[in-house]
Amino acid sequence: MKLLLITREKSDLSKIFFSAGECRMISPDTTEAEDINTYDSVAVLGGTEDKPIVLNAYLRESLEGFAAAGKPVFLEYTDSFQCVYSASPLKVSPHRLVADISFTDEIEEGDLLDSHYNSYIRPHFLMPDTVPLLYYREFTPAHSNISDRHGDDAFKNAAMFQDKNVLTVAFRLCNFRKAVFTPKNKWRSVIEYVFAFLGFTRVPRFPEAAFHIYGELQSHFYEELDNCTDRSLKLLKEHLVTEDGSRGIKEGISHNILPDGARIPADVVRTDCTGEAAGAFLFSNSRELQKKGEKMYDFCYGPLMIHGGEFDGMVRWSEQAWNVCYQDDVARAIIPSLLYAYFGLSDKYVSDAEKALTFLCETTCKDGLRPARTDILEYIRSGEAVRSLANQEKGYASAHYNAYYSAALLLGYILTGNESFKEAGVKGLETLMSKYPETVREHSETSELCRLIFPLSVLYAATKEKAHYDMLDRVFNDLQGFRHSKGGYHEWDTGYKAACFNNAGGECSLLAVNGDPVADLLYSLNWLPLGFAFAWHVCGEPRFLNAWKDICTFFIKAQLISEDKRINGGWCRGIDLNRLEYCGIPHDVGWGPCCIETGWTVAEVTLGMLIGKGLVTKKLKRE
Repeated sequence: MKLLLITREKSDLSKIFFSAGECRMISPDTTEAEDINTYDSVAVLGGTEDKPIVLNAYLRESLEGFAAAGKPVFLEYTDSFQCVYSASPLKVSPHRLVADISFTDEIEEGDLLDSHYNSYIRPHFLMPDTVPLLYYREFTPAHSNISDRHGDDAFKNAAMFQDKNVLTVAFRLCNFRKAVFTPKNKWRSVIEYVFAFLGFTRVPRFPEAAFHIYGELQSHFYEELDNCTDRSLKLLKEHLVTEDGSRGIKEGISHNILPDGARIPADVVRTDCTGEAAGAFLFSNSRELQKKGEKMYDFCYGPLMIHGGEFDGMVRWSEQAWNVCYQDDVARAIIPSLLYAYFGLSDKYVSDAEKALTFLCETTCKDGLRPARTDILEYIRSGEAVRSLANQEKGYASAHYNAYYSAALLLGYILTGNESFKEAGVKGLETLMSKYPETVREHSETSELCRLIFPLSVLYAATKEKAHYDMLDRVFNDLQGFRHSKGGYHEWDTGYKAACFNNAGGECSLLAVNGDPVADLLYSLNWLPLGFAFAWHVCGEPRFLNAWKDICTFFIKAQLISEDKRINGGWCRGIDLNRLEYCGIPHDVGWGPCCIETGWTVAEVTLGMLIGKGLVTKKLKRE
């Protein structure tokens, strides 16, 4: 078996070719004559570059003669061959590949495969006897297999197709390992299909993945927990704007993975990410990291908070959205500094947090809730005072937007005795729970439940009222109904009422159908380590401690291990709980299943792990 490989650079696929049999590689730009007919098959790999390969006339004439003789030809990201030529490259982002037929043992008709932020050269024409194998579809409201297929799509948007002895892939496949194509088992079967087509009889040896998840625990839980938080804290350090933390932290890594495996950074400096990461640093055992955390809070309570004037105390959303305020983001930014004082470690930032909470509290509606966000421009245009919000009857009855704000108010009350904080905090959570489980959902019902555990625990800590304990008890028990056998909690949305459900072109949930084994580590599970730890701290019940250990075990298993320091120790947004593999609906306009968020995910999970461990070891005390 002799293969001629025509490509400009080595790639994941070329390495496998060389490991599987006799292979010679030449450049499509070579001027040396090559007798193609001495080979058993030919593979052309153009996906090593952004621009697809266009074969020169002499090489093309020879290769088309080779194909006419009935020998197998594999074309990857090759612009033109026989009567088929292609459109200019299109970046596919919310697109997924759909299997038109079952062409391997692993792939069934309608299966969904992810090629991430790939380049696609759609063929203008197909030969008469062409069989489409995979085609691109822009929006796929399904987790792993789609039933409402459109027959014409396979021909209009063919991405892998076969015409007798010519097999074509119209996207960049050759670095599938670096680009972390998912699901891995299905992509392996695609590669094996290519090899079998070319005449290889031996199963190729596949390279190790560009990253993998940690997997099963190898030692004692608390040792594994320490190793896990060490890795996640190092990741947070990699995203600091300046080494000392004084300029905050970047958002993280975009969900878009390029065909060569490159990851697009999310460079905006956000206040919530900065405060959350600062909290993880403060609760670490490293004085070096604690100093960084202090610098980060000086930044949050310094230029990222308005000082003086009508909007005194308003915390900015980010360096980009300078005059916008989300109370949930503010709450998540300042809660770690409040917890730092709550557990007796330092009250350095209590007065700053009180100033931020005072602005929010004085602009809260009569039901204890606020609108989704505050925009200074809105008040400039209308001429109204921002404190006119206090005269409005209702805020936004969503845990996504208001539960952590109520928790911050109640922590502020515990630390300062400010009764207005208590009144607004209690009223806000009671309003939410009066509508439960029909709160206004953003991403899912699961997300709302996860987002209520910590705030309801703080509510009970502040009041010690049985009615408030019963609220926590109800939400905790309801959440357990969504626990997956492999750990974690799957997405669920009774009645599909979430604003982001099946949303094309904006923010989009990961849920397609209730019962799908998909978990959201950006909007749901990330809140649970802290929530369960604090519930155990307040109630002292073993079930909350066991739940904390259980969710931490899940996060340890799901942690990313990679040579790339920007992702090593992190967690992506969307994970398939059956396969424990990061993948899912990629429709979200900004944060798809492969994104890594420094604040919302990595810092929140790490903070919950560190506080829980501190409570277990009695290093955190609260009389």
